Amino acid sequence: MEAIGKTMSHSWVWLMSVLLFFCNTIPFAGSLSLSLLLTPAWLYLIASWKLEFSAWLRPLTVLLAVYAGVHWYHGVEGTYYVVSSLIILATLLFGIIAWYSFRRYGDSLDTIFRHLLILNFVFTLFSICLLFVPALKPLVWYTMSVSQDIEPFPRLKLLASEASHYSYLLAPLIIYFLSRILFCRVSQPGTTLLFMLLPLALSFSLGVILCLTITGSLVFLIYFRRIMQDAGRWRNLLLLAVIALVVFLALYYWFPDNPLYKRIANIIDGKDTSTRGRTYESFILAHKITALKSQLFGIGPGQLKVLGKTLIIQYYQYTRMPEVVRIPNAAAETIVCYGYLGLAIRLLAQGFLFFCTRVYLNPFRVWLFLFLFLFQFTGSYINNPAEYLLWALVFAPVFPDLDRQTMIVKHKGR
Repeated sequence: MEAIGKTMSHSWVWLMSVLLFFCNTIPFAGSLSLSLLLTPAWLYLIASWKLEFSAWLRPLTVLLAVYAGVHWYHGVEGTYYVVSSLIILATLLFGIIAWYSFRRYGDSLDTIFRHLLILNFVFTLFSICLLFVPALKPLVWYTMSVSQDIEPFPRLKLLASEASHYSYLLAPLIIYFLSRILFCRVSQPGTTLLFMLLPLALSFSLGVILCLTITGSLVFLIYFRRIMQDAGRWRNLLLLAVIALVVFLALYYWFPDNPLYKRIANIIDGKDTSTRGRTYESFILAHKITALKSQLFGIGPGQLKVLGKTLIIQYYQYTRMPEVVRIPNAAAETIVCYGYLGLAIRLLAQGFLFFCTRVYLNPFRVWLFLFLFLFQFTGSYINNPAEYLLWALVFAPVFPDLDRQTMIVKHKGR
């Protein structure tokens, strides 16, 4: 009976992982997501698992109470404030439950990641077929102009709200399997790379790709000696570098006006509105908006649509009223809601948990931590369930076979 119960539990975790990866976004529902709708289920798990939440709730309750007092003193629109605060709390609850789940079912993660990688590749091939079915193409492809002088073209999003959100979900899979290729001996690395990189390339999300590249380069430098101890791995990396160089040179000589090079040129010239809006312009707007109330404590959750809408419209000189007004940057949105003090608390909490949970012992967790830390300054948003899920993955003791000490022992045993 115990074995049957364990099998059922792992099957449930597998099913929830697939649903949250592919179907968490609910179309035409704004901030509503599957993870938010399942809040009663998370509360049930708290009761059934008999989780002790005092370590999380006490400091959080005091902090939010202080913030609420300051925000209401400065004046807020009550309904928006309460609803947005509840959404943030529910998303945080989801992240905490995810952390406990990773600790409880961590031995299933490798299998789940492999299944997600395969399923995602199958859905990618199916989506390519839908390119030729105009009525169904918008379901899985995102078609908007990504930058100046670049004609709109389809970017893979599957069931996510947009291509960048989809590629963000791909990040932990890519980091995990690249970590295994770099630090372990794996069979068929070429097939794994194809399954990872084709969907990422089709999403054409330069923000995610750039953050993965920068943080991957840092991880490579940090663990350079460990990676280069295996001669076969060194040759594979050299081969990959040569292939990448050949592809870039071929694009440059035979297809110089391709969207990738055009967008990179626009980013360098400051003409890429998406990049500007997700980076420094988000912080400019956050500074201007918090100046209306308190730059130390922010204006409060849900108040952006009340106080910031006019300012954002004026800043971008919109000719028509946008349906949704948002700061597309998690760090900048933290400043808007909770001020510069809130951003400092956010970063300090990340640093504290990095050392408290010994993230530095595992290169996969280090890489994912660096990716999330960097990406929060270039995208995401404050109640993004995917971000909380990935932070929970960083701070949980997952994939112990990638721990530094385990790899040292394995290497000595060869």
